[in-house]
Amino acid sequence: MATRYLEAMQCLNRIAPERLAEALKIADARVGLQSFQEGCDCGLMETVFSVPEDQFRWFRLVLRKMAEKYERHKVRSGTTLDNLRQQQVVGGTGIEPVAPPV
Repeated sequence: MATRYLEAMQCLNRIAPERLAEALKIADARVGLQSFQEGCDCGLMETVFSVPEDQFRWFRLVLRKMAEKYERHKVRSGTTLDNLRQQQVVGGTGIEPVAPPV
């Protein structure tokens, strides 16, 4: 039974945690619950659409749970990658890093 969902698990493992919510929207669009949004990440769309049909219901369920868990963790910790970068101290001198020029 576990081998049946191997492809779906491999697809889940290719999605970065911060992209789970976007992948879930694409998965919902695949089943017709949402319309496709312009500018979707092609790689993410390819990953979601590569899940075999017989495994997709399970994939979507697990994807939803993973996205919810990630969002709860993000809210609970109150830190994002940007916040962590802003809080870093350069070389122990106490000097805040300066954003690179754009």
